[in-house]
Amino acid sequence: MLATERRVERYATAHAGVNRREGGRMKDAGRPARLLRVDLSSGAIQVEELEDLDLRLYAGGSLLATRLLLAETTPGLDPFDPAALLVVASSAVAGHRAPALPRFAVAGKSPLTGGIGEARAEGPFGVALKEASFTAIVASGRAEEPVVLTLVEGKPALVPARDLWGLDTSEVVDALEARLGRGCHVAAIGPAGESLVRHASVVSDRSFAAARMGLGAVMGSKHLKAIAIAGRQAPTDGTDGVADRDRLQRLTARYRDQVEVNPVTRWQRRPPGFGAWIGGASPGTYAVENFRTARSGAARAWSSDEFLRLMAWGSDGCPGCLSDCIKGFAPSTDAEVRARVMDRREGGLHQEAVVALGSNLGLVGLADVLALNDRCLRLGLDPVSLGFTLSFVMECREHDLVSAADLGGLDLRFGARAEVGALIEQIASRSGPGEWLAEGAARAVQHVGPRSEPFALTAKGLEMTAFDPRAQAGLALGFATAPFGPRYDVAEHDADYDDTHPSWPHSLELSRTLGIHELLPATAQTAEKTRMFAALAEFWSALDALLVCPYASAPVRILSLDDVAELVAAVTGWETSGYEVMQWGARRLQLMRIYNLREGLTAADDRLPGRFFDEPIDAGPLAGTRLDREAFAAMIATYYELMGWDPAGVPTPAIRLAHHLEWTLAPPAHGATESR
Repeated sequence: MLATERRVERYATAHAGVNRREGGRMKDAGRPARLLRVDLSSGAIQVEELEDLDLRLYAGGSLLATRLLLAETTPGLDPFDPAALLVVASSAVAGHRAPALPRFAVAGKSPLTGGIGEARAEGPFGVALKEASFTAIVASGRAEEPVVLTLVEGKPALVPARDLWGLDTSEVVDALEARLGRGCHVAAIGPAGESLVRHASVVSDRSFAAARMGLGAVMGSKHLKAIAIAGRQAPTDGTDGVADRDRLQRLTARYRDQVEVNPVTRWQRRPPGFGAWIGGASPGTYAVENFRTARSGAARAWSSDEFLRLMAWGSDGCPGCLSDCIKGFAPSTDAEVRARVMDRREGGLHQEAVVALGSNLGLVGLADVLALNDRCLRLGLDPVSLGFTLSFVMECREHDLVSAADLGGLDLRFGARAEVGALIEQIASRSGPGEWLAEGAARAVQHVGPRSEPFALTAKGLEMTAFDPRAQAGLALGFATAPFGPRYDVAEHDADYDDTHPSWPHSLELSRTLGIHELLPATAQTAEKTRMFAALAEFWSALDALLVCPYASAPVRILSLDDVAELVAAVTGWETSGYEVMQWGARRLQLMRIYNLREGLTAADDRLPGRFFDEPIDAGPLAGTRLDREAFAAMIATYYELMGWDPAGVPTPAIRLAHHLEWTLAPPAHGATESR
């Protein structure tokens, strides 16, 4: 049980009768807040209802998951140990058919970083999870043989899946649709997860990947091939699971009115969508050849027209959301291929894949890069970690630190399309050189040797993202201090607040409620930039805790801080506010920091690779720009103070008390029920 038996003061509600409590349990407008606990070793399945205060404090997503990991796992546990947890989570608000809400999260201990691991995905699976009436699935143990967890009309079962082991993620959907009907929704691992590739992903419905942090490998270690959801469990009171449907519809109508008005949302929605941002990107802002240069022909070659030639589908990716950000692309213009991709809703393209697998590897042919993205989706590989692991090896090859013989006869250099394709298959199966490349860039250094370390662009063991931290100092601070390491959506980007070349003139309109009142140079390494980043990171952390999509939210998109609070109120019936929304974000960051400290990460891990300090950007309007070590260290120190951490990066007793985390000062013995 999560909750302590002692009772604490309940939160008030402005909507009498909406928050229905029975014996202290929360009912979310007819849908109980429930955990589905699955012990894969024994096959035991248990449904547990959350107490109202647990849901109110921990909301869902990775905030709830981190709470579970701290309470129910022992320090130092290997991510692949059967006792490790894998959490697939919705939230108090996510999963409804409305703007920003069709999302889910996968969380556990990351096999790449050894700290908290979190990945989120958009799409219909998150809606299916909510309609099955579960707030989270908590998987422990390891099945003797591969299994699928099915939820048919809300009823859970473990089904043997030996025949599915070895199939790619699209083939798994085919097989499960044949059994459960084409309306089922599936989150699955591919061969990479089965092989425990440390950067394996979980892919839902063929196109929506919970990609980063290696959680597909954690799922594979449990012999859990997939989670398949068919049908729905109707709310117990005859409602549709929303406390105030009229209020939610009014929010949706306001959102609809702004879709073509807000310039960022309009750009995301119109074909070819936000996966094609590279076409307008400035040199020096994105990864080219492992960040060793900013010179690339990719941005010129990858025009909107080129993306449009290969686009197969462009709408209805997320049920009920009007933004249509994610679109699907075929790897060729062949009509038959495009028709197949359209019919099967394959080829979903997220923001980073084209850069990580394209310009970062010296590849310019867009169809080739989209084909690699398709293989990542099918094999269940994170395209970002994969891309930067391969670019690490490419740079090592050019410095004669690895030979073609070390790579199974493949001469892997920048621009080597065929060799990249061959190595991806070997990584997914851990065959040949894929055995050590499956470990990720940081561990690959141990295989290649210490001279290769400067080329392994990682932080906390996680590979870098597609965006150059030298160009955006706040983003750099996020890459270094975020609990998971480099992630491009740790906060809104500095470029959107640049007072020298502002990207969006409306950036400050929805930022003032976050305490941001001025534009700053994107490259500024100052206390003021640190203050800006802290506010932005806390807000986007709140979005992650609630699983509200940042691609629909402030500061530069439609949903303001107050709108997010209103979304929560409309769905749950809670009386809430922007203040409480920000509290969820802060609590998540504090709890993740506490978990990482427990697992051995320290302030020494809040760092970036030396390349970004020693080597300036070499082309474009930002030529000559690099991070300054002294200024960056000062930003980190200031950020610690703003977060309520001591100089060693440890949350103080006072900040823990402020966020209802005083229980972490003297955690109960493993297995105890006391939680606060």
